[in-house]
Amino acid sequence: MRELMKIELKKMSLRGQIKVLAIVNAVVFPLLLLPFLFEGDGLPDKHVLVDVLIKGIFMIWQSVLISSVIVDEFKTKTMMQLYTYPVKKSAIIGSKIMLIVMIMTVFSLVTQAIQHGLFSGASLVLPSLEYSLGLQDIIEVVLTTPLAVMLGMIPLTVGLWMKSTLAPVVTSFFMIAVLGGGGAESGVQLMNNLIAMAIMSLVGLVFIVISIKDVTKKDLIV
Repeated sequence: MRELMKIELKKMSLRGQIKVLAIVNAVVFPLLLLPFLFEGDGLPDKHVLVDVLIKGIFMIWQSVLISSVIVDEFKTKTMMQLYTYPVKKSAIIGSKIMLIVMIMTVFSLVTQAIQHGLFSGASLVLPSLEYSLGLQDIIEVVLTTPLAVMLGMIPLTVGLWMKSTLAPVVTSFFMIAVLGGGGAESGVQLMNNLIAMAIMSLVGLVFIVISIKDVTKKDLIV
C-alpha cells in the first residue's frame, strides 16, 4: 500500500499541489477581509464563514483530484498498468483514495490554521474587524475538517457511476450549495456542526466502500 501511494504521489506532483495550496491561502484572506470590514455586524459569525469557505474550496479541489487521479485513469484505461502489479485491485484503488484523503486533510487543516490566524491577527490591528475564535471553535474546526474530507469522497461514486470526470466536480458544487446555502441559521452552521458532520462523514465512508467494491468487480470503465 505504501509503495502504491508513493507511485501515486509522484504522478500527482506534490510540489504542484503545494503551489495550489499557496494560491488558495493567498486568495481567501483578501476575498473575505473587505466584506468583513465593510459589513461588520451584518455578517454572521465570521470564523464560521471562514471555516465554511475553506471546506467548500477544498471539497471542490478534492473532486478535481478524484476526477484526475481515479475516474480519468479508469476512463482512459491507464489503470490497466497498475492492474498488472501483483497486488489486489482493492489495494490499488484504496491507495489512491487514502492519498487524496490524507493530502486534503493536511492541506485543509494547514489552511484553517493560516486563515484563522491571519484574521485573528488582523482584528488586533483593525478593531472594526471584530474577529474572535474561542477554544471550542478551534476544536470544532479541527474535528470537522477531516470529517468534511470524508464527506467529499461522495463525488467519487457519482463519477464512477456516470463514467464522467466532470460529474465529481458538479456533484461537489451541488453538495456545497445544499450544505452551505441555507444561511447562518441552517446551511452554514451545518458544515460547522460536529454531530452533523460526523453523521454525514459516515455517509461518505459508505460511498468509499461502495466505490471500492464497484471498481474491483470491473476491470475498466468502458
